[in-house]
Amino acid sequence: MSARFRKMAARLWPDSLFRRLAVILFAGLLAAHVLSFGLVALNVFGPNNEVSDDYFMRWIAMAVAILDRVKPEERPAWLDRLARPTYRYVLRDALRDGGEIESAPPRRRQENLVRLRAMMGDGHDAKSVFYLDSLGRRRLGWFLHLKDGTPLMLEFAAPKRVISPLLPTLVSPWLPAALAVQLCLLAFFTWIAVKLATRPLARLERAANSLGSDLRAAPLPEDGPKEVARAATAFNAMQRRIAEQAVERIQILAGISRRLQTPITRMRLRADFLGDSDAREKLQGDLQEMQTLVKQGLALARGRDEIGKQRCQTDLHALIDSLVCDYSDAGKLLRFSGERGVTILTHPQALRRIMINLIDNGLKFGEDVEVAFDAQRSSGVSITVSDRGPGIPDEHLKSVFLPFYRIEASRNRETGGTGLGLAIAQQLVSALRGTLTLANRDGGGLEARLEFSS
Repeated sequence: MSARFRKMAARLWPDSLFRRLAVILFAGLLAAHVLSFGLVALNVFGPNNEVSDDYFMRWIAMAVAILDRVKPEERPAWLDRLARPTYRYVLRDALRDGGEIESAPPRRRQENLVRLRAMMGDGHDAKSVFYLDSLGRRRLGWFLHLKDGTPLMLEFAAPKRVISPLLPTLVSPWLPAALAVQLCLLAFFTWIAVKLATRPLARLERAANSLGSDLRAAPLPEDGPKEVARAATAFNAMQRRIAEQAVERIQILAGISRRLQTPITRMRLRADFLGDSDAREKLQGDLQEMQTLVKQGLALARGRDEIGKQRCQTDLHALIDSLVCDYSDAGKLLRFSGERGVTILTHPQALRRIMINLIDNGLKFGEDVEVAFDAQRSSGVSITVSDRGPGIPDEHLKSVFLPFYRIEASRNRETGGTGLGLAIAQQLVSALRGTLTLANRDGGGLEARLEFSS
């Protein structure tokens, strides 16, 4: 039972810090508000033994003094004026109508009767009696006498009606509306407090998500509460260290690339003097592969750094159409479909390099390549490059984005490729704040989907 309860509580408990803080604060404020209102209501409406209250004794003595001073024929009209929700006055002799004096009233009630007799003065009497009401029920009341001997009954309301008759009299009509306004104010200020408390965390989350794609982003403001300022300072220091390491990596790869270009060029020149044409061609192919690998490794290292913040509104149809025309001029067949006039904020050269890598893969490992984009979706723009080829085994769909990862069964050295094309494309897509996914098509082939949110 406890395990089931814990599972249910885990499902109901909010999963975000903002909601958890809001629930805790609002629940605490609401409980304090309800408790304070309950204490006030208990003090006003609760069973406070009004019969024994000194104020109540004085009120009865004042009512008796008023009835003493008015004419006997005017007294019935005054009875309604002096009545209260918990008791009323009746001009009748309860003892003659079947009532009886309470033989042993409780000590406190007896003391109150003594105090009442003293307040009313000489010529008055007060006794606790049991009388029969109009329905024949035995009820408790007080039997009094006015100065002229007129009997007066103080009849108390039934216990179940002690509280309910007070509500329409003591509860102001604006009180429920005031309580509703207070609860709304509690909810509003709770939301404001939690929003202010979690805003730095949300800002830190956005900065952490964009850290991989933009190492040169503006540092976080190091203000706010002490803990938040320390976290922002630590994050800015981490961002600077990562950026410095990335720059150092780029410089190392660039230096290696430049240093390798010279010996590779010398080896190609020497290979031209080899007499054996077969050996010369093989050596030239190996050198060409080495040079391609060096260039693509450098492109992988510089991918995000080259993009920076150089973005502009780009005509998507014109960009892809120019690529398709270039491939057509080179004798490559591929189809293209998409709506004209669609523009997106992007880095055109980076997007062009991504599309070239995807199209090259489609032409190299498949046939019937088609490029299409859809800008009708409310979430943004979707670009697809699909082909009819061998596809990729499902267990390798994510691994092919790793640098130098190759599937020997279908993508080997004979068909070309260094295992860096998709890695470079994935890196550039991440820098452009997009997503790149691969999926096998029904009937064979592969579909690469590139998505940018609006």
